[in-house]
Amino acid sequence: MSRTSHRAFAAPTRKGRRVALVLAGALLTLVAAAAIASAAEVEKTTVTLGGTSSTPDPSCPDLPCQAVGSVTGFQVSNGQAQNPFLVQTDGTIKSWTLTLAQPTNSQRSFFNGFFGTPPEARLAILRRVPGTNPPRYNLRRQGAVKVLTPYLGQTVKFGASLKVEKGDIIGITVLTWAPIFAQELSANNVWRASREPGGCTNSTDIRQGQPQETVGKRATYGCKYATARLLYTATLVEDG
Repeated sequence: MSRTSHRAFAAPTRKGRRVALVLAGALLTLVAAAAIASAAEVEKTTVTLGGTSSTPDPSCPDLPCQAVGSVTGFQVSNGQAQNPFLVQTDGTIKSWTLTLAQPTNSQRSFFNGFFGTPPEARLAILRRVPGTNPPRYNLRRQGAVKVLTPYLGQTVKFGASLKVEKGDIIGITVLTWAPIFAQELSANNVWRASREPGGCTNSTDIRQGQPQETVGKRATYGCKYATARLLYTATLVEDG
């Protein structure tokens, strides 16, 4: 006579039911915790610093073709907002964009010879030194250097992970040159550059300019330029 095993279908005991209920309750707790954590992450605010409803065309290859070179700078106003790169809340810069012109071969050759090659840029996290006039800014952090040659003629987005605090300013450092420059705009488009007063327009001074690249050091931002814009943005994820 055959025997039937009941182990696979044995009815649970009371103790077994209690264990199952405890496990189910623990699982529900984990699911709820994960949902709360996910909701908290979704609620973090993302802000695009420097963004406007429309982006002006960079100057090149039209004449006069102008590029930014050997400088750290930031936009003071962009026609729609004052201090568009001023950080309002602690957070992290997660990405940044550049809108790059496509200079002609002869224009590229000129910039390469004047400023150096290849075109390069990086983000700069600045903080104004109180009581300085002309203003001086401390370089708090900076991003990785990006070679721009492959992206000429495009709007390119780079990833980042730079902590910032309320009161910081997001600038752009151009080590050689970058065609991220729009000109002949309204007078409420103003940017500031890391150049000494009196060295704002002379071609020799501009060529010999020094971008701010030593973290913890200060530099004078003694030049302001109107009717022009540096074509960059930065995406800030605010701390929750």
